[in-house]
Amino acid sequence: MPSPRFGTHKTIESRWLLTLPSFAAALFSLALAIFLIFTAYSDRSARNNSLTQDLLWQKQALTTRVDNFTHQLRTVAASMATDGLASAEFTARTLSLLQESPEIIALEYVDETGRQRWREPEIKVAELPDYRHPELIAIRDAVLAGAPSAYSKIIMVAEDMPVLAIAVPITLNFNGRHVLIAQLNLRTMLQQQVPWWIAQRYQISLWQQEKLLAGRFDRSHDASHLNSSIDLAWGPNQLKLTAHVYAQKRDNWQTALTLVVGALSLLMLASTWALRRHIKERQRTEAQLRQEQALRESMENSLVTGIRAMDLEGRLFYVNRAFCEMVGYSQEKLLGASHPMPYWPPEDIEECMAIYRAILSGRADSTGYQMRFMRSNGERFDVRLYATKLIDGEGVHTGWISAIYDITELQREREALQASHERFVAVLNGLDAAVSVSDANSGELLLSNRQFDRAFDIPEKHGRYCNIPVVSRHKRLPVDGEWFDDFHQRWYQVKSRSSVWVDGSEVWLEIATDVTVLKTAQEQERQQNEQLQQTTRLISMGEMASSLAHELNQPLAAIASYATGCRNVLSQAEPNVAQLDQAIEKMAAQAKRAGQIIRGIREFVQRRAPHRTRCEVSELLETVLTLLGAEIKKAQVKLQVERDPELPAIYADAVMLEQVMFNLSKNAIEAMAATPVKDRALKIILRKQDDMLAVSIIDRGTGISDEQMEQLFKPFYTTKGSGMGMGLNICRSIIEHHQGRLWVEANPAGGTIFRFTLPLVLENEAYEP
Repeated sequence: MPSPRFGTHKTIESRWLLTLPSFAAALFSLALAIFLIFTAYSDRSARNNSLTQDLLWQKQALTTRVDNFTHQLRTVAASMATDGLASAEFTARTLSLLQESPEIIALEYVDETGRQRWREPEIKVAELPDYRHPELIAIRDAVLAGAPSAYSKIIMVAEDMPVLAIAVPITLNFNGRHVLIAQLNLRTMLQQQVPWWIAQRYQISLWQQEKLLAGRFDRSHDASHLNSSIDLAWGPNQLKLTAHVYAQKRDNWQTALTLVVGALSLLMLASTWALRRHIKERQRTEAQLRQEQALRESMENSLVTGIRAMDLEGRLFYVNRAFCEMVGYSQEKLLGASHPMPYWPPEDIEECMAIYRAILSGRADSTGYQMRFMRSNGERFDVRLYATKLIDGEGVHTGWISAIYDITELQREREALQASHERFVAVLNGLDAAVSVSDANSGELLLSNRQFDRAFDIPEKHGRYCNIPVVSRHKRLPVDGEWFDDFHQRWYQVKSRSSVWVDGSEVWLEIATDVTVLKTAQEQERQQNEQLQQTTRLISMGEMASSLAHELNQPLAAIASYATGCRNVLSQAEPNVAQLDQAIEKMAAQAKRAGQIIRGIREFVQRRAPHRTRCEVSELLETVLTLLGAEIKKAQVKLQVERDPELPAIYADAVMLEQVMFNLSKNAIEAMAATPVKDRALKIILRKQDDMLAVSIIDRGTGISDEQMEQLFKPFYTTKGSGMGMGLNICRSIIEHHQGRLWVEANPAGGTIFRFTLPLVLENEAYEP
């Protein structure tokens, strides 16, 4: 097997040998393309330079010709100014100018009034403009106005005759400034001034604002895209001189040779690329084959599963590395081994031999065999063995191949899991609560503890059960509720939770705790509280007995007095019926007053179940103040009541609220026993705050310390020498029963403030807790 360094050098050398032909062919094609492009570029650059130089030369020639015309016109104008039109010198110069310059198509003389004084040729050509043409008038006026000595303007008279007009002034001492105007045919000028060697190479033309004026070109040649333009500064006109290079005829042999060379280059590139692709494909196939072989070997060596292969006689001819590490023997020692195998433990050799024979006879169990092997150091371990036939590429049965799994750790984990499950079941069965798990979709009972089976009479060995929920379920929020078992007469507190089972399905976990004893205790506590409230009311009535007797004596004494008065009226000879009716009416009022006092005492003392009704707080307060009227007078307390004029009604138990206000007011009166008489004041405030009724009972007593406030509402705590310590606790229970709040504060002016709030709810919203 070659070393890695040698293999790397060989790979690099083969890669270079594969790349070099393609690289050489590509380099040759690139050099050929660069040569052709450079040749074409050089030719085009040379033609551009030649075009620019020839165009500049042609511009210079035309400009020189126009300058010569202007100079000759100035000479003629000077002769006219000196000698006049009839002189021989003027005639000679004019004829010489017309004969030597075929471009001149007209020469005329115009005075300062714009009248034509002289023209040559005298016969007017129809296509030529006369002196009254607007363009010639503009030129003349510009010269007469003091414009430069030479002024030119292009005049389009006919479709095919562009004219260049050149005007020069004639200065006459006696008669002002006159003008000499020459008209030149631009087409004739191009024909005369463009030499043959330029005409053979280019199309020469004059343009004014993208409009062709004149040109000289050979119609048998086509113009190419190569052209150049240059401006002609002739007066105010924007003239451009343009030259288009004639398209050159291609050399067919040269073109054909170029195409052949290019085709051969492409063919060479294609063949080199195809050869390289073929070689790379072959190398890729060989590399894949080597990679697959190496992958198979690495996979076999990286498996934790042991693999062994036996021939038809039962001799080992292949083992992988995992199997060697599993049994602790080298590959050389295992290959060729037969029964008994070196990894068979002596105590299990008969069992191993039986499995060995079953495999060789073709009776291998498809579910595998659980066996015990022995490592080279004598350590025993458990394995799971699966055997099947070994078929070669031609379909011939050549032996047996086996897969061996070390299940020692799996056995330990299974035993640990079983032990954990048993501990979990033991803990679950030890709970006093009934625990169940049911499928969220089918409702099937998946798990239950012993308390659940005992509570709902489920046998220990049962089949599939459907668990019916006893409380409403919500997937998003946990549900806590209570449920009464009518069959067993038991109360359960049920907690329901949505969860995920071990297989990923959605389940419901429910824990039902038997709270029958707690419910019974709560009911007994409620009854004891009612009895305690009744006792408290009776004690309060006992304490007020003397005051109530005095309160009842007043209406009874009044009734007796009115009865005596009625008897006296009746004893008269003529009784006064009106006076008698008035006395009887007052007797009835006093009797009604006594009845109200007795009815209030009876309702206050009567033991009954709480019942909410619509009641007015002001009326309840009046009843309480009636019961406490004697106490207030006896204690010499100033009573002050503040209430909102439109105080809404509330839905509550009237007797319970009367008891609260009675106890708090009575405590306030008793707290002011040591207060000077002039400072004794009881203030009761009834107000509406948002959606709550707020009641404040304020006294000017000795006050309550911070330590006492913390203990004030606890049962059996009292600041009185003869109190039971249950009054304020009962008051707080009554207020909280109505979803209100009772608390105490210190009065800044001295004394104590007891406050409580009650919700103002509609009748259909009030409920009994």
